[in-house]
Amino acid sequence: MVARGAPLATTLDKLMLLIETQAPGVLCSTLLLDTDGRTVRTGAGPSLPPAYMAAIDGLPIGPVAGSCGTAMYRKEAVVVTDIQTDPLWAPYAAIAAQYGLRACWSVPILLDADTVLGTFAMYYREVRSPSAADMRLIGVATHLAGIAIARTRHEDELRLHRTQLETLVAERTAELRKAKDRAEQVNDELATALSNLSMTQDELVRREKLAALGALVAGVAHELNTPIGNGLMAASSMAERTQALRAAFAKGARQSDLGQGQLDAYLDEVAQADEIVVRNLKRAASLLHSFRAIALDQDSSQRSRFKLEPLVAGLIPPLLATVKNLAIEVELNIPAHLELDSYPGQLSQVLLALLENSAVHGFAGRSGGHVRISASLNRTGSIELVYADDGNGIASEHLGHIYDPFFTTRRGAGGSGLGLYIAHNIVTSVLGGRINAASQPGQGATFVLLLPPAAPL
Repeated sequence: MVARGAPLATTLDKLMLLIETQAPGVLCSTLLLDTDGRTVRTGAGPSLPPAYMAAIDGLPIGPVAGSCGTAMYRKEAVVVTDIQTDPLWAPYAAIAAQYGLRACWSVPILLDADTVLGTFAMYYREVRSPSAADMRLIGVATHLAGIAIARTRHEDELRLHRTQLETLVAERTAELRKAKDRAEQVNDELATALSNLSMTQDELVRREKLAALGALVAGVAHELNTPIGNGLMAASSMAERTQALRAAFAKGARQSDLGQGQLDAYLDEVAQADEIVVRNLKRAASLLHSFRAIALDQDSSQRSRFKLEPLVAGLIPPLLATVKNLAIEVELNIPAHLELDSYPGQLSQVLLALLENSAVHGFAGRSGGHVRISASLNRTGSIELVYADDGNGIASEHLGHIYDPFFTTRRGAGGSGLGLYIAHNIVTSVLGGRINAASQPGQGATFVLLLPPAAPL
């Protein structure tokens, strides 16, 4: 029955009846110790009066608590041969007498040396002491009852733990479900925020592009307006003079009648007008060439693998040729092993723009200056190309605008405001790098180009 997991009460009842068949006249019972460790609970007593079993249910254990209560308290066997005269039964002798019980031998059922599960007891209706055979029978009954009670208690504990575990799992599952719901809600909110951010970013980029395009168009219109206007004014003036001269000839007047001085004045005006028109048309053509450079036609650039030092060294003579009126010294400090897979033509255009910037702005009002171009491989694997001059420097309020299209402090003195703008576009778009500027007024300007060894495809 224990192995099959039969109910404890049924198992104990069967055990009590089995023991009673082995000793005629005996009435067996099993009492259990409550989980509080202080209270007696009935377990089995199929042959004892039910009223008696009910009377002893809930009694406390102690040093004077009958046979069973005392055995649980002492954790040792208690043999009472005469209930009516033994002091251990003094509080309960009347109850025992009511049901004709005179002797009671009780043995504690122990799980271990310190844990009491209950007691097994043999009652007799006459005064009696146990024999050796009785004690062996008590031992067998106690052992079997202990197995059944321990198993039941273990199953109860497992059931309690399982219930607690199921409760904890249910609570944890509910918490996880709530957390999952919150996470999904937060995720949805983040996705919405990201979508809004992406839309906002796209809108900002679009507006920025439109603003840049508007500024560029306005700059183009402003820059072209002056040479075209000057040429148009000169051409219109000469058209009026030519019309007047043609009218005079139409009236039949001869060249001698017009006067040599008047004709010479007309020819002088024609020559001046031609000079104005040609100069301004060249200026417009130069501006248009600069505007085409803004487009940065990367497809037309020749990509190749090249050493940086010979490329820059070969640029110095033609660079200096563009500023022959200035005595500029150029110092190179570029390791011979530095190599790039990039666009040498575009890089040359950047260095030309930097030198022109030094000539027009850095060395303005001077007879010359000193330029130092150096390069090194930094920790990130990028090539750091540094261009520095000892010129006038850049005012702090202008430093943040030097890459803006048409921004120049030398308007009308050879500056179009496109040189550094084009250089910035080449470095960031074609060469795949970055360009940074640092300067203090009167202490020159430094431009640092961070270039990848291989330009983006």
